Amino acid sequence: MTMYGLYNATDGVLASLNSFKTRRAARAYARRFRQRFAAQGYYLTADGRRIAVEEVRLEIVALEEAGP
Repeated sequence: MTMYGLYNATDGVLASLNSFKTRRAARAYARRFRQRFAAQGYYLTADGRRIAVEEVRLEIVALEEAGP
């Protein structure tokens, strides 16, 4: 079974340590991720830049299954 992760391409890290069973669940998490920063009006990147929440690049990625 393929699991999915949410990659924060803006900062080069996973947006969550959780894995998701479906792309739909990962998309729902991406919406919540952005909503957390909407109240303050910006997202602070790892290198200290303030950018619009809409500019955060989040990508759903398939995670490799672990071996036996």
